[in-house]
Amino acid sequence: MKRVIFKNATELHRKSTEKDTSVKFCDNLWLILFLFLTTSSYGSVVYITNEEDLKNIFTLGVSTSTQDILVIPPMLLKNLSDENKAAVKKLYMGKKYIFAGTTYTEVILPVLFNAKLNEDVKEQIENGKKVYYEVFGEEASVFYPYLDIISEDIIKILVQSGYSVFVTSFSVQKDLRSQTDIIPADLSRWSGLPVQNLAWEYIKRAKLKLTEYANSKFYDAEKFDAAKEELYNLEKPIWFENYKSCDEDKKKGNDLWFRAGLSNVYRAIGQDLPPEISVPIYISSSRNPLLDATTSEYILYFADDTDNIFLSSCSLLAFGVKKSTIEIVFDIFISSVSDEVIDIYIDLNKKNNAGSTSFIGGHNGFTDSLSAWEYAVSVSTNSAKLFRYNRTGPPVRVGFFAVNNFLDNNLIEVRIPENYILGNPKKWGYIVAGFLPSGDIFDIIGYDVPISETVIQVPALRSK
Repeated sequence: MKRVIFKNATELHRKSTEKDTSVKFCDNLWLILFLFLTTSSYGSVVYITNEEDLKNIFTLGVSTSTQDILVIPPMLLKNLSDENKAAVKKLYMGKKYIFAGTTYTEVILPVLFNAKLNEDVKEQIENGKKVYYEVFGEEASVFYPYLDIISEDIIKILVQSGYSVFVTSFSVQKDLRSQTDIIPADLSRWSGLPVQNLAWEYIKRAKLKLTEYANSKFYDAEKFDAAKEELYNLEKPIWFENYKSCDEDKKKGNDLWFRAGLSNVYRAIGQDLPPEISVPIYISSSRNPLLDATTSEYILYFADDTDNIFLSSCSLLAFGVKKSTIEIVFDIFISSVSDEVIDIYIDLNKKNNAGSTSFIGGHNGFTDSLSAWEYAVSVSTNSAKLFRYNRTGPPVRVGFFAVNNFLDNNLIEVRIPENYILGNPKKWGYIVAGFLPSGDIFDIIGYDVPISETVIQVPALRSK
């Protein structure tokens, strides 16, 4: 499969997606600052998204008759430059503003609670308070719930954590200890769809692995913290919003980066990657026929379930062969439809050197002498070419066929008339390999592709 190395999947993903969530605060920043200058009846709330926002606050020198509230996310607060951190402390000591505490990363606590990630709810609150104390030297008492969303369950946890007041971006301030009239928020934007629920389930499985690691003899605090931070970032609402997007490219990109983040959690603590994260979550959650396939429809069926999993924009998942009186049908299940080329090499007889051991021109790889092939089908997005082994020269193209793409099932189907390849397909050997434009293999049904090699020997798969 393709090797994709992710230093921090969330950071790469954030540039194209996280902006969607924070824009309501950024776009209204100057409007809120204007309110600072024109109102004296109540304090306003400003959510700071970056250090430039802070510089605007420093420059304006806002002064009103009430204390205004600044919310600086802990991840930003702890990573401020020394100059800006000193300026923030000066503002804090001057009592011109109230600095509200908030979650460690930008997560919606009621969504985490409903996903049964109660421990993460508490950790998000406590870790946010820890950063606040490290910077200001005092405990936070005012809490800002991200996106203004709170629930009675979260209020109880906040009170246990020492908070007494919560505020919203609309300058609503309420006493947590006496608040009982919370109207439940609509959380369907971030949960409820099968793909969203499965993404939360994958987070919970990764969380369990982290817990096991923390209690093991291999525990390393630095590795554990790196994995935990990656997991926290995957709990941000933007991931789950994008899974509902009508933009298919956006949804697929979101899924690739989300699964990359999951892989980083496992890699950080030296754990094997679970096979399920090799398959896009929106495919797994749809109960694609591939996932429940039985071989009753096929005379041969090979699932690619023995690989070491590496994330890829396109992975080969399974291969099936059907036979009728008039044609042979080859089904290739893939993780996404793309421009890569997929070859099917067919060994009719399992005889030593009775065919070619090299792949067709421009495709790097070869097979063993007992798997030498007589026919090859090279499949691109819209067409399939059938080649026959030529003892005296390069393979000869003997057929050109249309390709059926069933995108809902991530299936590529090639139908070849029975008279082109005579014999019993159940007794044939098959090599199914995907190739990049460079000619290098990115995946092979039934085998892993070594990272260090681009030209490899691949034996054929057989029914027995």
